[in-house]
Amino acid sequence: MTRIVKAPDVRRQELIGIALKQFLENGYEKTSIRSILKEADGEIGMFYHYFESKNEIYEAALEHYNEKYIAKMTEIINAPGLGFHEKLNQIFTLLPGSLSEYSLMHSEKVNPDIMTILHGRTLLKMVPLFEQLIREGLDAHIMNAPVPNIHLLSQFILFGISSIIHDSEVNTMEEKYSNIRALLSKILDGDMGEA
Repeated sequence: MTRIVKAPDVRRQELIGIALKQFLENGYEKTSIRSILKEADGEIGMFYHYFESKNEIYEAALEHYNEKYIAKMTEIINAPGLGFHEKLNQIFTLLPGSLSEYSLMHSEKVNPDIMTILHGRTLLKMVPLFEQLIREGLDAHIMNAPVPNIHLLSQFILFGISSIIHDSEVNTMEEKYSNIRALLSKILDGDMGEA
């Protein structure tokens, strides 16, 4: 059998992609270095050329996932044919699937600090996107509250939404969305639309 040689960047990204897929499908516990290598048609030495441990490729897979999530959000925020309310609705539509995938990847054996750090990084990467959305809402007079610092407001909103979404006392996403919209309407003195 002829060995297929790939550029190091290509091979590393392939391993991360396979790992992400397996972590999402099987969770952390049931994904192994060997299962990743089997799907990649690679050997153990190849894995350790790119990664020191299962945890390291897990972190890389989470970061890759976050980049994909940011790309989806960027696409929504930059969609030329969508208005403010349509963009907000699409963002809310995207959340359940993302939360579902995210929860599959969480494990007691993984350092919870990794999950917290990556989640925080994702939210901070989204700040410029929410700044753009808030500016759009202000320009369209959907929001009427004076906004002294759009950057800080964006962080406040994103981390606040995240807190509500991850709250375990409110069971339904519909109730969470309803509360998020009500809070945004109050904070921004505007109409955040219906779910």
